[in-house]
Amino acid sequence: KATVSVLNCLGTPSPTMGVVKNADAKSLVNGDRFKCPGTTSFAEELTNMKTLSGLPTQVYVASFTLIALTMCLPLPGWFYVLQFFFWRAMYDGGIGLMLHAQSTRFWFSNLFRKIKDEPQYQWVWKRIESGTLLLDEDGKEKEYKMADLPTEFNAWMVFRFLVNIILAGDMVSHFVLVAVYLEVPEQMDWLHIVFYIVGVALTLFAAWSKADAHRVIGNFAWYWGDFFFLLDVNLTFDGIFQMFPHPMYTVGYSFYYGLSLISQSYTVLYCSVLAHILQMVFLVLVENPHIEKIYGQMTEDKEKDVKTQLTEKTAEFVASRKDMILLFNLSPFRAADVATVLVIAYSTVIACIIPSWELHCAHYALWRLLHTVGFGYILKRQATDNFWVKAFPDAFQGFNSWKKIYNLSLLMNHYLFLVLAVHCYRFMPDNTIIMAGDYPFYCFKIFLGMVLIALNFYVSSACYETLGDFGWFYGDFFIRDAPKCLSYSGIYRYLNNPEVSLAYCGYYGVALIASSYRVGVVAALAHASAVVFCKLVEEPFMNNEYSGKLRPCGGLEQEMTKKVEQVKAKVNGKVNGIKAKGE
Repeated sequence: KATVSVLNCLGTPSPTMGVVKNADAKSLVNGDRFKCPGTTSFAEELTNMKTLSGLPTQVYVASFTLIALTMCLPLPGWFYVLQFFFWRAMYDGGIGLMLHAQSTRFWFSNLFRKIKDEPQYQWVWKRIESGTLLLDEDGKEKEYKMADLPTEFNAWMVFRFLVNIILAGDMVSHFVLVAVYLEVPEQMDWLHIVFYIVGVALTLFAAWSKADAHRVIGNFAWYWGDFFFLLDVNLTFDGIFQMFPHPMYTVGYSFYYGLSLISQSYTVLYCSVLAHILQMVFLVLVENPHIEKIYGQMTEDKEKDVKTQLTEKTAEFVASRKDMILLFNLSPFRAADVATVLVIAYSTVIACIIPSWELHCAHYALWRLLHTVGFGYILKRQATDNFWVKAFPDAFQGFNSWKKIYNLSLLMNHYLFLVLAVHCYRFMPDNTIIMAGDYPFYCFKIFLGMVLIALNFYVSSACYETLGDFGWFYGDFFIRDAPKCLSYSGIYRYLNNPEVSLAYCGYYGVALIASSYRVGVVAALAHASAVVFCKLVEEPFMNNEYSGKLRPCGGLEQEMTKKVEQVKAKVNGKVNGIKAKGE
């Protein structure tokens, strides 16, 4: 289960192309081909003396200045909140609508084509040309002339100009919000120092992740160039993209939380969280559909290749995803599903009748032992002598039976843990060590718990999306004619065992919401049992079944190791250089 998938042994292409100069390009509108010149970054435009007189740089500087000057005015706090969300709406709503329209009907390209020759816009184009520099094949700067380039490229450059205005406003308005709500403690204690250290670390990490993402994808993908035309370059997946999914939208926004810690303002924190959620909505509704539209065919072709490796019976069996997953796909016409609901109902009645948290803890412990020790034993025996399958006419019936029992156990473990948490719940307990009796901090704990639960849902759904029914239910233990194909796509691109390392964070979130150390201890023990199960059951099977095909660590660990080795090499080189000079 750790990394194997049959129908999902497919790498998802990522539109990351690196920095390109004068690459072959193809219009998405009419298929015309042209040479795409290199472009300079936003920072290079702001610091280059040749572009200071151009319209883009002047507008950027003016927007920076006007937004920053609002700090000097005696305005109420809500004004800065509204100002921030105005620019956030311009980003997620304005840019999002433009990109969606461009993706579906080439709206921006067609609009530019209509107005590019109209006299009232000529001064705008001239000012944009004077404030923009391109790069030739040797990387040298050259002037930008719209007449020398096709409409799709020029439309993209105008779109870039609008995007930079919005990005500048969004970033500066957030910094202004932080500055306005910055709270300096009257007396510094150890908790404040921790907040400042973690806040600075998150901010620096976000800056590095954004810079590394730009290094990997270049200006073309940074400004959504593939909504206008495509480049004939190889897709790359490097650096920060090997460590985190969609890093520009996930860890790239960690500075939101770093600055929230530095400001020590709940207003900044909750505004940042809402803004980050809006950014993820932008990703789901705008970028992902376009990526699937443009690059999805590659994945479909690979899926056909994988299916041809399966026997007809196995392919038909694996392709069916009708079985109940927890309570999803519940059917009242299946006996196993009805039995599962009845077990949940009986457990609910017991939870309502008996108030003792000790009894519910013991009840959960029994199901956890069954899930870890009992199922661990079954899988070990099945791997060695087909212990489970021998009791059925064929492997498919045995696997079907296993899936129903495993799903019931998994569901009961989650449900009984929630029952235990409900019986241990305390509202602002007196024994809270950190900030006892502080209602805002209590609300923050609830919020943090909900974030952990949401992360758990994401990780579990991402694991299932990659593994499918077959991998989720350890199908390779039961059906041996499946191809020995390992998948490092999806969330498994970054971690080898996300269902072990991250899929229990929801338990800790529930413990935070319950404000119970007992629930926290039980969550830690449940997490430890999952780690033991992985080490003693899954990993030996994987090493035996897929010998020589397993990677030693996930993409996150690989990149971190590579970065550490690079730093060591630089340090050693400097030390050796100093020693050589001394000698």
